Amino acid sequence: MDELSSVTERFLSTARQEHYHGDIVRVLFVVAATLMFFAEFSGANLPFSSTVSIFIIVLLVVTAGLTNPVQMWVQWMNTGISAFGLLLFGGVALAHFRGGNDFFGNGIFVALLSITFLLALYFATRTLRALILYGMPPKIQD
Repeated sequence: MDELSSVTERFLSTARQEHYHGDIVRVLFVVAATLMFFAEFSGANLPFSSTVSIFIIVLLVVTAGLTNPVQMWVQWMNTGISAFGLLLFGGVALAHFRGGNDFFGNGIFVALLSITFLLALYFATRTLRALILYGMPPKIQD
């Protein structure tokens, strides 16, 4: 029975490590914040004011800094922010391109932000799923 317990614990530990993608989400949030920052300077047509853009940039960077493998609430927050970003920028990108606008120019930032949030949502959801299935806190070993 002790051997079975040992094998099970090793499996769960490995599963937690393999399914933690918070580091990728962190990088994608910083990339999204950087894209938004450059979009503000390029005069891209974002769907909100500069003040709201700066607030979103700060939110993304702070959330990236808080992301860690041992707090469940951060994983929920990452998933929520990713979904919100995809819905917001994905909707703007679709409206932009359906309106017959060119891909390059102002639309490139919105398209890149949509793709960035799409990837962030995928990796945040994978991380959240693993943490729900395999329990908290994950055992991350160096």
